[in-house]
Amino acid sequence: MKILLVQPPRYSPDGHANFDAVEALVTPGSADLMILPELAGATLPRADYLTRVRELAKGSGMAVVGGSHYDDSGPGGRVNRGAVAGPDGTLLAEYDKAHPYGLELRSGVVPGRPGGGFELHGRRLHVLLCADLWYSASLAGADGPDAVLVPAFSVTRWDGPAPARQLWQHMSVARAYEFMTYVAVSDWHHETTYHGHPCAGVTGLANPCPHTHTGFFTGPPDAAVSLHELDFGRLDAFRRDRSERGFR
Repeated sequence: MKILLVQPPRYSPDGHANFDAVEALVTPGSADLMILPELAGATLPRADYLTRVRELAKGSGMAVVGGSHYDDSGPGGRVNRGAVAGPDGTLLAEYDKAHPYGLELRSGVVPGRPGGGFELHGRRLHVLLCADLWYSASLAGADGPDAVLVPAFSVTRWDGPAPARQLWQHMSVARAYEFMTYVAVSDWHHETTYHGHPCAGVTGLANPCPHTHTGFFTGPPDAAVSLHELDFGRLDAFRRDRSERGFR
């Protein structure tokens, strides 16, 4: 399975502008699945956000993990919420951010439902929004996902992106190895800001079974889009080997 991680060079509070920028960056048919960063839809109304995710999927010929947007339509308050659409525009899954923090909490964002899962080409894929990856309980109840897909907006309080990147890379590799799954993170470019807070640009792929020790994490990319191939045959063999050695 080929996945495309999208790392736009800048964030706009206009969700339509973000989707327009993604459409200009992506070559149709270049992957099976693309992942957008968190808040690609900004504050678009729910109907508009879902329309843009579905249109992007149909126009690109790929399944799309549509990042997220702030949804104010529910009775419980504002939720950071996203959706997945298949290549034909069919809605495959919806997911919320269960652990809003910092600026989100101060602005009234409330916890949503845990991230959702879906199937693509016979493989189980699970979506976690940004900080939800930092809680192992987010995956403890999942049904052995073959890949964890993480739309992120990695705002940081460090002076530069390096410390946060290292933390994200270590966390992604730890989750990948613990749960025997790929972890793919799509973030904004590190020169992006959100309400004055800088982004770390943590886009990349964690691989629990690389061919060499340098392959546990690949990224962040220099380009706005990066293509990765998930070798599920190798992942299955890795799982069998760990089971035979008593890791469960």
